[in-house]
Amino acid sequence: MTNLGMSNTHVNQFDGSKRVAATRHKIQTAIHVALFSAAFLFVAAIVIGVVV
Repeated sequence: MTNLGMSNTHVNQFDGSKRVAATRHKIQTAIHVALFSAAFLFVAAIVIGVVV
């Protein structure tokens, strides 16, 4: 690869990687919320007696 005087990390700052990281963070947060909600509903169902 041609050396243009910039390191790859410097170049990556300008390629939208921050937007990709933000999108990944939003998706990961949504997955965590969904899993936590499902676990909470499952435990609540056990306590109420819906699930045996």
